[in-house]
Amino acid sequence: LVLIDPGVYSEEVRISTPDIVLRGRNRNTVFIDGLHAAANGIVVTAGGVAIENLTVRNYTRDAISVGGLDGELAVDQFRALHVTTSNTGRHGISARASNNVEITQVWASGHAGAAIHIGQCSSCSTVIETTLSEFSDRGIEVSGASGGVTVVRSTTRNNRVGILVGDTAANTSRGVVIAGSVIANNGFSNTPRIAESSDEYFGIGVAVTGTIGTSMQSNRISGNTRAGILLTANEQAVDPISTSATQNLVEGHPEADIVAAFQQGVADPVLCIVENGAATFLPASLPQAAGCADTNARPDQFVWQGTVNVTIPYVNGPVPPEIDGLLAPDSALPVPAGPVAPVDLVGVELPAS
Repeated sequence: LVLIDPGVYSEEVRISTPDIVLRGRNRNTVFIDGLHAAANGIVVTAGGVAIENLTVRNYTRDAISVGGLDGELAVDQFRALHVTTSNTGRHGISARASNNVEITQVWASGHAGAAIHIGQCSSCSTVIETTLSEFSDRGIEVSGASGGVTVVRSTTRNNRVGILVGDTAANTSRGVVIAGSVIANNGFSNTPRIAESSDEYFGIGVAVTGTIGTSMQSNRISGNTRAGILLTANEQAVDPISTSATQNLVEGHPEADIVAAFQQGVADPVLCIVENGAATFLPASLPQAAGCADTNARPDQFVWQGTVNVTIPYVNGPVPPEIDGLLAPDSALPVPAGPVAPVDLVGVELPAS
């Protein structure tokens, strides 16, 4: 256990020793702070590391980077618990090529990339739970991840894009689950971004680009400025396969609640978009193409056009408020990160708001 007194620590922290628990004594007064000059706040290259009860802010790249700077050193078993991240030039928490990642009770705000980024893992076993992502280019991004990534009971709001699930040129995302979460009011332009090209999905609650077996269930998706759910091809022109969106409440979107912009136009008998409240669709024939059955029709062609919007420097993003942290940080036993258990989705309900 490394227990940190309240204060501002202007440095880059590198953890290369396994099973270290890095814990602040007060989430709201222990600051790992790059002062908008240092590149990365905490870089983790060892397994079993846990970061708890502190704030990491004001870095030109990532607040917390797991797996090295770009996933060159795979990590097995990492936990972020009661952590706040804010105002960075890339991601809040980024885990690349790393498995058994648990991100819980995190508040991530003001990131020019993704508030939470999971990528390039083949046996991910990763859970993002009870986490708030806001005022960033993407609230949560999952790219090239397979082997179990679950976003549950979390909130993404006031980002440019709520949640983006996609592939990389080398890896297809498989079996990503989004459940019991609130995805609201995304398409907020008073937010940072890295490049204009990322605005292709501006105003979308959940964008699924390519992927196999992405599942959305029991989510409240509302008030995003263009559409609630967008299903479209990835950069290799491959449409989503075996996607499901069931028992969500998708409402309050000016263009359509659920949009499918497929390029291949192939009937997918496992495409399943049912029981999503009074959702509206583009194209209008989408329900016939997504009825969860062998009788699914070939989807009509529809082209999605992104819109470039204004942005702000990441340094000008709002600062998260104080929030409850870890109970009894001085006396709670340090527990290194371990294997992440699958989430039981049976009891996950539609959130109230």
